[in-house]
Amino acid sequence: MKREKILLGTVAAVCLGLLVAALVLRPVVRRPAPVVAGGTAPPEGEGPTAQATPEPPVPAETVAPSFTSEQNRREVLLFFQEADNDYLGPERRKIFLTTSIADQAKQIVVELINGPQESGLLPTLPPQTRLRGLYLDRSGTAYVDLSGEAADLHPGGTDAEIASIFSVVDSLSYKMREIKRGHFLLNGEERDTLKSHLDLKRNYQKDLSIVDMDRKGAR
Repeated sequence: MKREKILLGTVAAVCLGLLVAALVLRPVVRRPAPVVAGGTAPPEGEGPTAQATPEPPVPAETVAPSFTSEQNRREVLLFFQEADNDYLGPERRKIFLTTSIADQAKQIVVELINGPQESGLLPTLPPQTRLRGLYLDRSGTAYVDLSGEAADLHPGGTDAEIASIFSVVDSLSYKMREIKRGHFLLNGEERDTLKSHLDLKRNYQKDLSIVDMDRKGAR
Protein backbone atom coordinates (compact mmCIF):
# COMPACT_ATOMS: atom_id res chain seq x y z
CA MET A 1 0.00 0.00 0.00
CA LYS A 2 2.78 2.34 0.88
CA ARG A 3 4.51 1.45 -2.35
CA GLU A 4 1.41 2.37 -4.43
CA LYS A 5 1.15 5.80 -2.77
CA ILE A 6 4.76 6.52 -3.59
CA LEU A 7 4.17 5.51 -7.23
CA LEU A 8 1.05 7.70 -7.55
CA GLY A 9 2.89 10.68 -6.04
CA THR A 10 5.71 10.28 -8.51
CA VAL A 11 3.33 10.14 -11.47
CA ALA A 12 1.47 13.27 -10.25
CA ALA A 13 4.73 15.16 -9.85
CA VAL A 14 5.81 14.23 -13.39
CA CYS A 15 2.47 15.37 -14.85
CA LEU A 16 2.63 18.67 -12.98
CA GLY A 17 6.17 19.26 -14.26
CA LEU A 18 5.11 18.60 -17.84
CA LEU A 19 2.17 21.03 -17.53
CA VAL A 20 4.39 23.80 -16.18
CA ALA A 21 6.94 23.23 -18.95
CA ALA A 22 4.22 23.44 -21.62
CA LEU A 23 2.98 26.73 -20.25
CA VAL A 24 6.47 28.28 -20.12
CA LEU A 25 7.53 27.22 -23.60
CA ARG A 26 4.30 28.26 -25.40
CA PRO A 27 5.12 30.84 -28.21
CA VAL A 28 3.68 34.35 -27.85
CA VAL A 29 1.84 35.58 -30.96
CA ARG A 30 1.78 39.38 -31.38
CA ARG A 31 -0.43 41.26 -33.75
CA PRO A 32 1.32 43.73 -36.11
CA ALA A 33 0.92 47.36 -35.12
CA PRO A 34 -1.27 49.40 -37.45
CA VAL A 35 0.53 51.92 -39.69
CA VAL A 36 -0.79 55.47 -39.72
CA ALA A 37 -0.37 58.16 -42.33
CA GLY A 38 3.26 58.96 -42.93
CA GLY A 39 4.42 55.33 -42.51
CA THR A 40 5.10 55.55 -38.72
CA ALA A 41 3.58 52.98 -36.39
CA PRO A 42 2.19 54.17 -33.06
CA PRO A 43 3.83 53.00 -29.82
CA GLU A 44 3.04 49.49 -28.75
CA GLY A 45 -0.26 49.28 -26.99
CA GLU A 46 -1.61 52.43 -28.71
CA GLY A 47 -3.57 52.77 -31.90
CA PRO A 48 -4.78 55.59 -34.13
CA THR A 49 -7.73 57.42 -32.70
CA ALA A 50 -8.98 58.61 -36.11
CA GLN A 51 -8.35 57.98 -39.77
CA ALA A 52 -5.90 60.29 -41.59
CA THR A 53 -7.63 63.26 -43.23
CA PRO A 54 -7.10 63.27 -47.00
CA GLU A 55 -5.53 66.40 -48.49
CA PRO A 56 -8.01 68.83 -50.08
CA PRO A 57 -8.05 68.92 -53.87
CA VAL A 58 -5.92 71.59 -55.51
CA PRO A 59 -8.17 74.29 -57.02
CA ALA A 60 -7.96 74.97 -60.71
CA GLU A 61 -5.45 77.67 -61.71
CA THR A 62 -6.94 81.14 -61.78
CA VAL A 63 -6.19 83.04 -64.95
CA ALA A 64 -5.31 86.69 -64.32
CA PRO A 65 -7.17 89.20 -66.45
CA SER A 66 -5.22 90.41 -69.43
CA PHE A 67 -4.66 94.10 -70.10
CA THR A 68 -4.51 95.59 -73.54
CA SER A 69 -1.61 97.79 -74.51
CA GLU A 70 -3.87 100.86 -74.50
CA GLN A 71 -4.60 100.38 -70.80
CA ASN A 72 -0.88 100.51 -70.05
CA ARG A 73 -0.04 103.66 -71.98
CA ARG A 74 0.04 107.37 -71.23
CA GLU A 75 -0.39 110.34 -73.51
CA VAL A 76 2.42 112.87 -73.84
CA LEU A 77 3.08 115.96 -75.93
CA LEU A 78 6.06 116.03 -78.25
CA PHE A 79 7.33 119.32 -79.61
CA PHE A 80 8.62 119.54 -83.19
CA GLN A 81 9.65 122.43 -85.42
CA GLU A 82 6.74 124.08 -87.21
CA ALA A 83 7.31 124.26 -90.93
CA ASP A 84 6.21 127.88 -91.46
CA ASN A 85 7.75 129.65 -88.43
CA ASP A 86 10.33 129.34 -85.64
CA TYR A 87 7.91 127.99 -83.03
CA LEU A 88 7.69 124.46 -81.77
CA GLY A 89 4.41 122.71 -82.46
CA PRO A 90 2.94 120.03 -80.16
CA GLU A 91 1.95 116.57 -81.31
CA ARG A 92 0.17 114.01 -79.15
CA ARG A 93 1.82 110.64 -78.80
CA LYS A 94 1.38 107.62 -76.51
CA ILE A 95 4.16 105.84 -74.66
CA PHE A 96 4.19 102.83 -72.37
CA LEU A 97 3.44 103.65 -68.74
CA THR A 98 6.40 101.97 -67.06
CA THR A 99 7.27 102.28 -63.37
CA SER A 100 10.52 104.09 -64.17
CA ILE A 101 10.37 107.80 -65.08
CA ALA A 102 13.73 107.43 -66.83
CA ASP A 103 12.30 104.67 -69.04
CA GLN A 104 9.35 106.86 -69.99
CA ALA A 105 11.73 109.71 -70.76
CA LYS A 106 13.76 107.43 -73.03
CA GLN A 107 10.62 106.60 -74.99
CA ILE A 108 9.92 110.31 -75.48
CA VAL A 109 13.40 111.01 -76.85
CA VAL A 110 13.20 108.01 -79.18
CA GLU A 111 9.85 109.28 -80.49
CA LEU A 112 11.41 112.69 -81.09
CA ILE A 113 14.21 111.06 -83.09
CA ASN A 114 11.62 109.12 -85.11
CA GLY A 115 10.15 112.47 -86.16
CA PRO A 116 6.66 113.95 -86.43
CA GLN A 117 3.64 112.11 -87.82
CA GLU A 118 1.48 115.16 -88.54
CA SER A 119 1.82 117.45 -91.51
CA GLY A 120 3.17 120.93 -90.92
CA LEU A 121 5.83 119.73 -88.45
CA LEU A 122 9.53 119.08 -89.07
CA PRO A 123 12.02 116.88 -87.16
CA THR A 124 14.34 118.55 -84.67
CA LEU A 125 16.99 115.81 -84.52
CA PRO A 126 18.71 113.99 -87.40
CA PRO A 127 16.97 110.63 -87.95
CA GLN A 128 20.35 108.86 -87.76
CA THR A 129 20.68 109.93 -84.11
CA ARG A 130 20.65 107.19 -81.47
CA LEU A 131 19.80 107.56 -77.82
CA ARG A 132 22.75 106.03 -75.98
CA GLY A 133 21.31 106.55 -72.52
CA LEU A 134 19.25 108.76 -70.26
CA TYR A 135 19.90 109.25 -66.57
CA LEU A 136 17.86 111.18 -64.01
CA ASP A 137 19.49 112.51 -60.84
CA ARG A 138 17.78 113.39 -57.56
CA SER A 139 17.61 117.09 -58.37
CA GLY A 140 15.48 116.39 -61.44
CA THR A 141 18.16 116.83 -64.10
CA ALA A 142 17.81 114.47 -67.06
CA TYR A 143 21.16 113.66 -68.67
CA VAL A 144 20.43 112.86 -72.30
CA ASP A 145 23.28 111.01 -74.01
CA LEU A 146 22.95 111.15 -77.81
CA SER A 147 25.16 109.65 -80.47
CA GLY A 148 27.54 111.89 -82.43
CA GLU A 149 25.12 112.10 -85.38
CA ALA A 150 23.01 114.57 -83.36
CA ALA A 151 25.78 117.14 -83.92
CA ASP A 152 27.62 115.84 -86.97
CA LEU A 153 24.48 115.73 -89.15
CA HIS A 154 22.76 118.76 -87.62
CA PRO A 155 21.95 121.53 -90.14
CA GLY A 156 23.35 124.17 -87.77
CA GLY A 157 22.23 127.71 -87.07
CA THR A 158 21.04 129.28 -83.84
CA ASP A 159 17.31 128.74 -84.48
CA ALA A 160 17.80 125.09 -85.46
CA GLU A 161 19.92 124.41 -82.39
CA ILE A 162 17.34 126.07 -80.14
CA ALA A 163 14.64 123.92 -81.70
CA SER A 164 16.68 120.75 -81.09
CA ILE A 165 17.49 121.52 -77.46
CA PHE A 166 14.06 122.73 -76.38
CA SER A 167 12.11 120.12 -78.29
CA VAL A 168 13.78 117.57 -76.03
CA VAL A 169 13.68 119.58 -72.78
CA ASP A 170 10.08 120.77 -73.20
CA SER A 171 8.85 117.32 -74.25
CA LEU A 172 10.48 115.68 -71.22
CA SER A 173 9.37 118.22 -68.62
CA TYR A 174 5.91 119.18 -69.91
CA LYS A 175 4.01 116.34 -68.20
CA MET A 176 6.74 114.80 -66.06
CA ARG A 177 7.05 116.82 -62.87
CA GLU A 178 10.07 114.73 -61.83
CA ILE A 179 12.12 116.26 -64.67
CA LYS A 180 13.10 119.88 -64.05
CA ARG A 181 15.86 120.43 -66.59
CA GLY A 182 17.94 118.72 -69.28
CA HIS A 183 21.67 118.30 -69.82
CA PHE A 184 23.08 116.98 -73.09
CA LEU A 185 25.98 114.62 -73.75
CA LEU A 186 27.33 113.43 -77.08
CA ASN A 187 28.85 109.96 -77.13
CA GLY A 188 28.96 110.05 -73.35
CA GLU A 189 30.97 113.29 -73.17
CA GLU A 190 30.32 116.98 -72.77
CA ARG A 191 30.88 119.24 -75.73
CA ASP A 192 31.19 122.98 -75.87
CA THR A 193 28.33 123.47 -78.34
CA LEU A 194 25.83 121.47 -80.35
CA LYS A 195 26.83 122.99 -83.67
CA SER A 196 28.91 126.09 -82.81
CA HIS A 197 26.07 127.99 -81.13
CA LEU A 198 24.21 126.63 -78.08
CA ASP A 199 26.31 125.84 -75.03
CA LEU A 200 26.10 122.14 -74.10
CA LYS A 201 27.90 122.49 -70.79
CA ARG A 202 24.92 124.09 -69.09
CA ASN A 203 21.52 122.79 -68.02
CA TYR A 204 18.38 123.84 -69.89
CA GLN A 205 15.00 124.37 -68.23
CA LYS A 206 11.56 124.16 -69.80
CA ASP A 207 10.67 127.18 -71.96
CA LEU A 208 7.14 127.24 -73.40
CA SER A 209 7.53 130.78 -74.77
CA ILE A 210 8.73 129.25 -78.04
CA VAL A 211 5.89 126.69 -78.18
CA ASP A 212 2.72 127.26 -80.20
CA MET A 213 0.23 125.98 -77.63
CA ASP A 214 -2.69 127.21 -79.77
CA ARG A 215 -1.94 124.58 -82.37
CA LYS A 216 -4.55 121.82 -82.60
CA GLY A 217 -2.07 119.20 -81.35
CA ALA A 218 -2.02 120.86 -77.93
CA ARG A 219 -5.76 120.46 -77.39
